[in-house]
Parts: sequence; C-alpha cells; structure tokens
Amino acid sequence: QIYKVLGVNCLVNALVLSSLHLVGAKQGDSQLTAVGLVVASLFFFITKGQPLDKLSKRRPPSSILSVQALVSIVVQFGIHFLCIMAVTNMSCTFLDPKYDPSLVPDGAFNPNTLNTATFLITVQATVTTFVVNYRGRPYMQDLHENKIMMRSLQLCYGLLFICALEIFPPINDMLQLAPLPSASSIDMSMIKDTDNSSGQTIKLDVLNSLLGIIGFKGSLCLFMVLDSVVAYVAENALLKIFDV
Repeated sequence: QIYKVLGVNCLVNALVLSSLHLVGAKQGDSQLTAVGLVVASLFFFITKGQPLDKLSKRRPPSSILSVQALVSIVVQFGIHFLCIMAVTNMSCTFLDPKYDPSLVPDGAFNPNTLNTATFLITVQATVTTFVVNYRGRPYMQDLHENKIMMRSLQLCYGLLFICALEIFPPINDMLQLAPLPSASSIDMSMIKDTDNSSGQTIKLDVLNSLLGIIGFKGSLCLFMVLDSVVAYVAENALLKIFDV
C-alpha cells in the first residue's frame, strides 16, 4: 500500500507542478511545508495499524510491479488527472497572463486563483490516496479501527473544505491562499469571450456553465468530492475483479 501511495502521489505532484509551470505560477513555501507535514504524518499513522492475530488464507500481491498494483495506480491517477485538469482549466479563466504579477516564472510567489485551487485539490487527492490504498482486513486492522489514522484523515478533509469555502480566513492566510472568486464576482460574459477567442472545447463550456450555476467555490468542492468518491469506488471495483 505504501508503494502505491508513493506512486500515485508522485504522479499527481508532477502533474500539478508541470501545469503551474506552463503558465508561470508556483506554490508557496507554506503550502509545500503543510503538504510535507501532512504526508509524513499520514505515513507514520499507517504504521499504527496492527496486524490481525489470524493469518489470511489469501496472499497479498507478490510484487509491487504486479498487474493489480499497476492497473490500480493508472486508474487512480487517471481519475485525479481529470479532476485536477478540470479545476486548472476552470481557474485559468480568472487569470490575466499579461498583467498578473503572480505569473512571472522567476518572480516572487504571489497567490492567485490557480495555485490556490490546485493546491486544495492536490492535497485532497493526496489524502484520498491514503484512504483508497489503506489495506485493512484480511491482513491488518481496518481503517476505522486505526483510530489515529481515521481521525487525522477526517481532520484533513475538514480543513480542506473549510479553506475551499473560506469559512475561517486566517487558515487561508497562513497557507498563502488567495481569495477565491465569489458567485457575484463571476462575469459570465467575460468567461464566454475568453473561451471563444482561445478556441476552447465543449469541455470548457460545461465548466463555465457549472461556474454559472454553483459558483467557483461550489465547483471546486464538487470536483474534490467527485475525485474522492470515484477513486474509492474504482479501487474497490478493481479489488473485487482481481480477487475473483
């Protein structure tokens, strides 16, 4: 499970950093420090799960390069890829590459909508990777039995949605997060003009329609929830397929 977590998280971070670099954006020191502490803590709490007293008749995969592990990593990353790119495309609508000081490649870090939204969904994808790949019975204690791991995951999800909805702004300020666009600040005519001039696809039209219905914060939270739920369901389906 640890190798799968590492594999998926490396791919997710490479995707996000590449996407930010292409437009000149970057992540802040506070954000990277927070992610590092969260990942290190969750890896430590995984070790608190105790093995069961009775050995299972079913053997775990014999290699980290087994078909089951590789397919699982590819499927999980595919789900994260779609959600992260959707949030990235949605966020780029609110950036001005010509005049935004936060998009200077070699300049100082300045928070903007893009690096804030991608930071939140990246951390959510990272936390979800631990949830999805935690292996309990028939080998170890289930996740709900590993109390400290369960409570830590719940705390992480809670803080992420508090930041996404800007319920407690001091946390956002501490993490160097920019204020997210409110429903009243979204100019749909500007968004449509941007789409037409850049020849965007139908996919962006759907995202813009979503922005008009539930706003930026609601759309971000929706993609975060979808990412977690779909990844969890897909992994459980794969486990059932390979266990047959």
